[in-house]
Amino acid sequence: MTKITVNRKDFLSFLSGFSKGLTDLRLDCAGSRITIEIGYASFYLRKYFLTAQIQEEGVIHIADMDKVFKFFKASNTDDITMKQTTSIKPLHIESGGNKLQLPSTDDIESASKTATIRGLLMESQQNGWAFFGKTSMSVHATAQTKDLISLSGMRSVVSDDTDFKLRVHCGEEEMGIVAGKAVSGKLFTTLPISDTDGPATTVESLFSLALPKCLQYLDDGEARVHMGKSAPVIFEQLNTLLLIIDVGDD
Repeated sequence: MTKITVNRKDFLSFLSGFSKGLTDLRLDCAGSRITIEIGYASFYLRKYFLTAQIQEEGVIHIADMDKVFKFFKASNTDDITMKQTTSIKPLHIESGGNKLQLPSTDDIESASKTATIRGLLMESQQNGWAFFGKTSMSVHATAQTKDLISLSGMRSVVSDDTDFKLRVHCGEEEMGIVAGKAVSGKLFTTLPISDTDGPATTVESLFSLALPKCLQYLDDGEARVHMGKSAPVIFEQLNTLLLIIDVGDD
């Protein structure tokens, strides 16, 4: 049996940060922390929720995010309890006298690729982010995420098949993102970076629409950025780790 109690508003805010378009979710509950991991071909996201009361450690599978989200929004209690005997048994959610029972599954699509990606990230972190797999990560810097997060809301000004060029120049301590074409409109984002470690020249990597879409997952504040020429980009924060795959990678 896995059993947790969360503050309704805090957990609803946490889910709202990445739940749009997400149909299912795996929660790893241990200590006082809930860990969620999402992995697809274009990105990987890990986030921590730190204020849960975990009465019984284990895993909770949410097979229907939409119904869980609606139940949380409609509830009016401060705390909500979630419990599940095993990942394939029904999920029970309690809010005061209101209770929701949902069928579950062992096949959580959003978590199906996370184990493989997690292994690559652990190996990369152990080598100081010098490589991701066999790909060199030559650029490391610290950036403020405010302008990056706002870029996610501007992606509609360019077409869905637009490529996004992420450029970093450690010598000039600058990061930039360019998207679009002169004939139809181009989008530019430029921001300063600090604590740089990399070549004093422009290092560039190409991304799909996944880049601006995923930037909304970052927390406001500082992020340590790791990337390379024609390589993925990794954003490292205290409670968030985001990997976005460049269009040249499988």
